[in-house]
Amino acid sequence: MAIDQTLVPAYISVTYDGTELNIVDAKLSLKYNNQSKYEEAMTSTGKKGYMLRKGVSVLQEGEIYVVLTKTADGKQDDNISSLQKIAQEIAKSEKPDDYSKSIAVIVKNPAEEQFLSVTFNGYLKEINTQPSDKGNFFTDYVAEFQIFDPLSIKISN
Repeated sequence: MAIDQTLVPAYISVTYDGTELNIVDAKLSLKYNNQSKYEEAMTSTGKKGYMLRKGVSVLQEGEIYVVLTKTADGKQDDNISSLQKIAQEIAKSEKPDDYSKSIAVIVKNPAEEQFLSVTFNGYLKEINTQPSDKGNFFTDYVAEFQIFDPLSIKISN
């Protein structure tokens, strides 16, 4: 008999080019999409193969959003400042090598045990503010990370 379990991401650790941001009670959104169409065909050796349909390109998408809530206790202020500083540095960069960095997103449960790790080469696309869904007194900072190299994506536990 299968046991249903819910993984609660209580702690999120984002490492951006060696700078670690430990985020408590943040929201994380990960989306990976690979839109391609394959057709079954016979290969030259006589075995069955799956070929990419002619005229169709492979569209690879990836979006990673981390939402930090700025509260009166100031616990997220350092993380928000670090992300804003990174975003300012990227705006000054002219070459992809200057802004494409190694990024790791590690998610831990309430017992601080890691259950998901996502690593990739990418950059902080932007950080914006929006009203918090927790009430009018807080502001959410939404950091959007963009994947620069789809071949660098690694998902593990």
